[in-house]
Amino acid sequence: MNLLKLILRPLKIVAIIVVVFVALVVGAVGLLNTSSVQDKFLSYATDMLQEKLQTKVSIDSIRIGFFSDDVRLYNLQVEDLQHRPMLKLERFAVEIDMLALLNSEVQIEEISVKGLHAKLYQERRDTAANYQFVIDAFKKDKKTPEKKPKEEQKKKKKELTLDLKRAVVEDVDLVFNEQHAAIGKLRIKKDRHERLSGTIQQVAGSWVHHKKKAPVHVDNNLLVDAIAFEETADGKGIISIDSVHWTTDNHLPHKRAKKPKRGWFDDGHMKVVAHLKVELTHADKDSIVGQLAECDVHDVASGLHITDLHLKFKQQGEKLLVNDAVIGMKNTKLNFKEAVIQLPSKKKGRPFLFQTTPITGTTLLMDIAHPFAPALKNFKLPLHLSTKFNGTDSTLTFRDVVVKTPDGKVHIRGYGGIEGLKDKYKLNVHFNITKATIQGNSKERIINQFTVRKFMMKQLHTLGTINYTGSFNVLYKKLQFRGTIGSACGSLNFGLQIDALSHYLTGHVKSTNFELGKAMDYPKMGKVTCSAGFRFDISKPRTAQMRRVKGGKLPIGQVDALVDEAYLEGMRFSNVAAHIVSDGAVAEGKINMKGKLADILCSFSFTNTDEMKKTKIKPGIRFHLFDKKTDEEKAQEKAEKEKRKAQKAAEKEKRKAEKAKLKAEKEKLRAAEEAEEAKAKALRKAEKAAEKEKRKAEKAARKEQKRLEKERRKAEKAAAKAQDN
Repeated sequence: MNLLKLILRPLKIVAIIVVVFVALVVGAVGLLNTSSVQDKFLSYATDMLQEKLQTKVSIDSIRIGFFSDDVRLYNLQVEDLQHRPMLKLERFAVEIDMLALLNSEVQIEEISVKGLHAKLYQERRDTAANYQFVIDAFKKDKKTPEKKPKEEQKKKKKELTLDLKRAVVEDVDLVFNEQHAAIGKLRIKKDRHERLSGTIQQVAGSWVHHKKKAPVHVDNNLLVDAIAFEETADGKGIISIDSVHWTTDNHLPHKRAKKPKRGWFDDGHMKVVAHLKVELTHADKDSIVGQLAECDVHDVASGLHITDLHLKFKQQGEKLLVNDAVIGMKNTKLNFKEAVIQLPSKKKGRPFLFQTTPITGTTLLMDIAHPFAPALKNFKLPLHLSTKFNGTDSTLTFRDVVVKTPDGKVHIRGYGGIEGLKDKYKLNVHFNITKATIQGNSKERIINQFTVRKFMMKQLHTLGTINYTGSFNVLYKKLQFRGTIGSACGSLNFGLQIDALSHYLTGHVKSTNFELGKAMDYPKMGKVTCSAGFRFDISKPRTAQMRRVKGGKLPIGQVDALVDEAYLEGMRFSNVAAHIVSDGAVAEGKINMKGKLADILCSFSFTNTDEMKKTKIKPGIRFHLFDKKTDEEKAQEKAEKEKRKAQKAAEKEKRKAEKAKLKAEKEKLRAAEEAEEAKAKALRKAEKAAEKEKRKAEKAARKEQKRLEKERRKAEKAAAKAQDN
């Protein structure tokens, strides 16, 4: 759009000057068709034009052939009011049928423009542009129209018609402030059936996008090798755009700099190559109907490659309808039947809105690995997915989300949305997983798709089929997960957070009668009811330094647990506090179970989670039969008891609040869905009513046409009868 405005602006100015100049010369030399006379009046017309514009205007020569029906103008140059070169036109030629002008018909056989160069400036929006004086000089003064006699008013003036057969434009170079546009060659022609066709070669443009965060600016460069357009016999318009090259440069380090885990996509460093083919079946000022028949878009800089994109579209007023859309990548194919888009308007305060019918398809996540998530580069597990989504330019809402594998062993259902798309600091991706089932060895298959360090895979296998219900949030530099996991060993309630700023994994786990011994391959241990908090270091520089010194394969961090009830070798234990610290090579733990007469103490250590049978345990006991507790100790115990009680109450309230929040979100989403459905229903109803009225009007029109036809035949029959008589 910017390039189009940039091209049209100087063309308008050139047209004004050329038309006025030619009119002056034609009027002066209409009866004297000789070169010497034309040159003489050329000087006279140039002086008149300079006086009118109050700036320097020069033209080398002009030739008007009244018998050859052509006008040629060479080397037009115009300066602005600051005496800077503003317009330059190397050659302008037009072949026109002079006799047709007498009948108010402008029949142009060919227009030829070569070497149009313009340098236009406007310092600020509230200041005049350097070309404004040209427009002002030839602006018509508004005068009160004189009242004409009724007889003259009734006389209709014959309208002027325009017919252009061919047009050739070469070497166009236009500059407006920081914007630049150029055209190598443009050809347009009309065949004997009045069908247009043409080509545009080497279309180039550049502009600067200034971001809100000054002084950041992005340089954009565009080059289109060729654009071909053709009007077919069936009334369609076909536009082929070949080899579109678009690059951006924000003059900043790439977003991936010093962040190897980040994808290669950066809107400030793009290098896009595209090929398109568009077919238009209808186009006027109010509506456009057509289809994107072919589209291949490749961002070479990031590796994002859309190999196939085709759809049908219909724009009418503020609505854009998209039908039968297909989006393809190397191993991905997504499609949807229909989408409704409300086109934005700042002037009318109309926002950008859209909604779709179900989007379905298959994908391999490795298709988006290089541009967005290098960790997915080996993710070759095929996935089927479907969802509906709607949103604005800053929010997205996903409904009826289903992700599953072809064998059905992974099946996930959920809903959610994304907020704050325009501000990464306010970004919030929230999804609720209503049900997720992962059967058999699918857990290991999924984890093995990622290029990450793998811990406790044997224990993961022991858990068997996993059922999960919960939610996750993606915030700025944070990931949050919470929910309930059901497994062959029991269920776990958990919440965890990955902080990308501090590089720590923190969270809590709570279980009731969880078979920890079975999960950890430690037969001596039975069911456990406990709650635990944990904190693990996930910083690569810190953990790498520790492993160089200590070695080992264990996570680095600590766990604090409170065991309400546990069974070890047939013995029941309760009210046990455990503290475990791991340095990566060795995990050391201490257990303290308080009793009325004595405290049972235990220390243990292990070096491999896959060999828990080799855990070293050192039991101990501390009697406090004759210990007298001071008032301070009693008060401390009471305070600790109250603290635990308060913690339990707080956790209960927290779960209650989370449940209420989840319920409110469901209600909100349901209300939004109902509102959208009602809106869509109303839209369909209105469209149906409009279609009904249209059919009714067409039916009435056909009926009226039949009646008129019948009357006509009746009149013809009566006339024939009268003639016979």
